[in-house]
Amino acid sequence: MMKRVTWLLMFALSAPLYAGVNGDVRQAGKLFAHEKYGEALTRYERALSQDPQNEQANFGAGAAAYYLKEYDQAAKSFETAAQGSDTLRQDALFNLGNTYYRSQHKEQAIAAYKEAILQNPQDKEAIHNLQLLLKEQQNQKNKNNQNNENQDKSSKNQDQQDQQNNKGQAPQQNESQPDQQPQQPDQPQQGMNKQDANRVMQLARDNELKRPTQPGPAGGDDRVEKDW
Repeated sequence: MMKRVTWLLMFALSAPLYAGVNGDVRQAGKLFAHEKYGEALTRYERALSQDPQNEQANFGAGAAAYYLKEYDQAAKSFETAAQGSDTLRQDALFNLGNTYYRSQHKEQAIAAYKEAILQNPQDKEAIHNLQLLLKEQQNQKNKNNQNNENQDKSSKNQDQQDQQNNKGQAPQQNESQPDQQPQQPDQPQQGMNKQDANRVMQLARDNELKRPTQPGPAGGDDRVEKDW
């Protein structure tokens, strides 16, 4: 839930129509209220070009950018708003946590929620979101540990199986073919001529080039946000 946006809009809509920064903030608030986030962000940026530290313009710009999924820009705006007076600091920190979570910067999200709770220990939403993130972090750690244990166990079992196979095969090999020399690891490659080897290497390079790129971080997970 985006905090303080409603309050900010009420301030903007009730303010008289001044020229300059206040006028731009007021017009941006009206555009935001009608969910015209792109136009609202343009107005907020216009206000910030005249007053870069204006906390209401920074907070509004952060909210607009957030709804546009421009999370890097939203984070910068909320960070600036959080450095202003205490009026918007706590809410800017909470929204900064949401923004970091959406952009998959979960360590930064945890830090922002902690700062928001320090500002207001009664903020149930910040506490709720922080608890979810810490639980998710612990679950991932447990999962990684379990995967490592399974890999170690599988590797150990494979080593034991290889040892048993080697013990069972050696006598049989000596009895049935006592004069046969053990096959060298490089023997299967002796039948491949230079042209075939070059072709295999080329295919490997081609496949590597065609490998799809990894997708970017998902931004649609709502679990961390309460009553969104």
